[in-house]
Amino acid sequence: MTVTKARKLTKTMVEQARENQTVWDAEVPGFGLRVMPGGSKSFIFQFRSRTKEQGKLVIGRFPSMTVDQARRTAREHRVLVDQGGNPSLARKGVRDAVTLRQLADHYCDDYGPNRGLKPQTIKDARRLLDRFALPKFGVRKVQDLKAGDVRAIHNNARTGSSRYQANRLRAVLSRMFTLAIQNEWRSDNPCRGVEKFPEDQRWDYLSEDEVSALLRACDQYRDQHAVNVVRLLLFTGARLREVLNADWCQFDLDAGLWVKPSHHTKTKIVHRLHLASVTVELLRSMRKNGPQSQFLFPGRSGLKPRTDFKRPWGQILELAGIGHYRRHDLRRTTASFMISTGSDLMTVGKALGQTQASTTQRYAQLFEEVQRAGVTRAVERMSSVSRKVEA
Repeated sequence: MTVTKARKLTKTMVEQARENQTVWDAEVPGFGLRVMPGGSKSFIFQFRSRTKEQGKLVIGRFPSMTVDQARRTAREHRVLVDQGGNPSLARKGVRDAVTLRQLADHYCDDYGPNRGLKPQTIKDARRLLDRFALPKFGVRKVQDLKAGDVRAIHNNARTGSSRYQANRLRAVLSRMFTLAIQNEWRSDNPCRGVEKFPEDQRWDYLSEDEVSALLRACDQYRDQHAVNVVRLLLFTGARLREVLNADWCQFDLDAGLWVKPSHHTKTKIVHRLHLASVTVELLRSMRKNGPQSQFLFPGRSGLKPRTDFKRPWGQILELAGIGHYRRHDLRRTTASFMISTGSDLMTVGKALGQTQASTTQRYAQLFEEVQRAGVTRAVERMSSVSRKVEA
């Protein structure tokens, strides 16, 4: 984290502050601005009390809070410290009364962005909380919520949506209560007393005939640039967000390489994917004939990547006439075709950017089928040779 020399903090300085930078104010000792790796900016106050206790508080986030508002709050904390007080202990008294809604706001608006959670992840969490948790329990104090309350929220989500969404909400609540423990808003996590609903592992992928029908539909679709999303999903096994957020600087077409940055991958690890020659030619054509933008699939303004692909996907499926599939099923289809053509599970896992062997192991059933088919062909061949010798 880069620290700059103290100067009077202004709006212009805040706006110009870069990532991983801390800017201290010269007017109020301990008052400053911290810029996180993701670019979010928070006003902070750092202090050392008369009893030698050190602390650092987040005053508020910019631009929701102005520099002047933050400085006034910091000056109040400074006065408290000079009088022998401790702002952390004073704030703790307020936090004891934090509600579930306040915790949800803190999780979605502050903690999530600062920890680098993806915008879609935060959006999904907010949607589940607003629908199933906050209407009834939003005004309840965090320290008073019990396992029975979480169980009621969990059951409500299953009734109103599905067991899968209910389990996603339980996971969000568990992370929120862990955050509450870290902030000393409560001492335990009530989600530990609530079991997840059993989930069936979904395993859908397209057959060869369905892939053929899908690619024919892609050729017939009116928006050939948009339909390249489908082609790249199928030809690379990448996740939808990885494709939609792809930047041309990530590709070395001469080497046939796609280097996905860590902030674009689910695993938060840089993923180097070697591309098939067909994929490279597709990308060359897109670069030559597509929109002039840094992104493969720019949004309407051209300054940001495309954010959604639901409508084209539905239209392409209807045109292909192969029934309902999810976009993520294309990733499984890539894996199934790799295995059926001789790739082992480790190769599949590396191509799909998976770091957990347990995740790749889901493809084991397909791999076993390929092995069985290979052994069957070998035995039939041996039996055929044996019959020729006897004749």
